[in-house]
Amino acid sequence: MASEKVDYDVVIIGAGISGINFGYRLQERLPNLSYTILESRHELGGTWSLFNYPGIRSDSDLYTFGFPWRPWEEQTAIAEGPLIIKYMKESAAMYGIDQKIQFNHHVNNADYSRTSKTWTFNVTANGTEQKTLRSKFYLICTGYYDYKEPLQAQIPGIEDFKGTVAHPQSWPQDLDYTDKNVVIVGSGATAITLLPNLAKKASTVTILQRSPSYVMSQPAEDGLEWGIRRLTWFSKPLQHRLLRWKWVLMPFLLTRFAYNFPQAARKMFGNLIQAQLPPTLPRDPHFNPTYNPFEQRVCLCPDGDYYAALRSGKGT
Repeated sequence: MASEKVDYDVVIIGAGISGINFGYRLQERLPNLSYTILESRHELGGTWSLFNYPGIRSDSDLYTFGFPWRPWEEQTAIAEGPLIIKYMKESAAMYGIDQKIQFNHHVNNADYSRTSKTWTFNVTANGTEQKTLRSKFYLICTGYYDYKEPLQAQIPGIEDFKGTVAHPQSWPQDLDYTDKNVVIVGSGATAITLLPNLAKKASTVTILQRSPSYVMSQPAEDGLEWGIRRLTWFSKPLQHRLLRWKWVLMPFLLTRFAYNFPQAARKMFGNLIQAQLPPTLPRDPHFNPTYNPFEQRVCLCPDGDYYAALRSGKGT
């Protein structure tokens, strides 16, 4: 049986950072293939479009997390959400990838025909319109979050709580926590971001944790990065490669040190944490993880804002 006519050679689902990157790679390496990107939301960005909790930022550096074909040129490696969205939109527009995106297109299902060797997609566009699209190949770039149903913590008695319960993934934009007492359940990367940002307006912010995380302070722009950017006789791509390798090598060396000398790494991290804590907060047990550094992910806080909030007395 002859192959059915297709609408596109490739269908990409999701206009987040992976979908945009794959669109660029198709244009670069297989320019004769047609493609489209189906995005269920009203704009590109994926996680960085959906998540809007106070202070949302990356927990990885943008020199390695960003696009190799569009160097990250901002001064801070750990960037806030709006800056990442701006970077993604500019990158997509620069190479015409934004013109390939069909917004408000939700893929209901995808079926493969072994006979015709094509994929068939049933799509709902703009909430009501039903479409059928066909392609030879498709790529899923939807990430690993359930965007409609975020994971809820099972807290006995929470239904009787008289205050407001908010989830970072679906943060209410009209939530006013000014002069309120706020409790953050959890101590991962999102909690480390939320505490200093909520503390700017809240009366107190308390982290309620099952077990602590290692939290490393990282200068928003360290001396080496500052120096590389001022090597004006280096081209921008070369500066970017140097900065990228800095962010590849430093974590690699640090993790190898922690792997080979776990007790020394534990002591080093403990001393760094202790030096940033207020005297009213003992490191043990609140900031003394039961595991060694990098056995779980180490959290980053730019310019030590997490510890600054603790020292201010508004964070606990």
